[in-house]
Amino acid sequence: MIPALAILLPAGPLQAQVDRTLPIRIEADSATLDDNRGISTYRGSVRITQGATEISGDTVTVHTPGRVLERMTAEGQPATLRTQDPQGREVRAEAARMEFLPNEQRMELSGNARVRQGTDEFRGSRITYDLRTATLEARTGDTGRVEAIFTPREQPPAPVEGTP
Repeated sequence: MIPALAILLPAGPLQAQVDRTLPIRIEADSATLDDNRGISTYRGSVRITQGATEISGDTVTVHTPGRVLERMTAEGQPATLRTQDPQGREVRAEAARMEFLPNEQRMELSGNARVRQGTDEFRGSRITYDLRTATLEARTGDTGRVEAIFTPREQPPAPVEGTP
């Protein structure tokens, strides 16, 4: 049995602002491309950006059959994702392996996975989050645990009784 923690976050917190009409820029130490199969592999300090979204890793494999982005897999120590939610707040994710499925707007993180938004954080051996519905699910193996850290938001002072 794999313990899981599923959370439906308030509208927007993990909805990344990925403008799919913007160009994708890739920087790496080396690249291998197979245009017939639609697979390219980038190695060495890989950095991929599209608008405000950035993915980095030691190795990134990009699947683009027919020149359409189908899937991107980043591996690293750790692989990272940085983006912004609709309110402009930064969202960061990291894991040993990260798979981005743009058509489903979903990220699969595995191996010491962590997602942070502001001061809130989720940790587990595997985290999946859906960027469209802002649903996050964290799982871990039989002997581990999932961790969620929520920082209380500042509350306005309560009115004192008897004052207008």
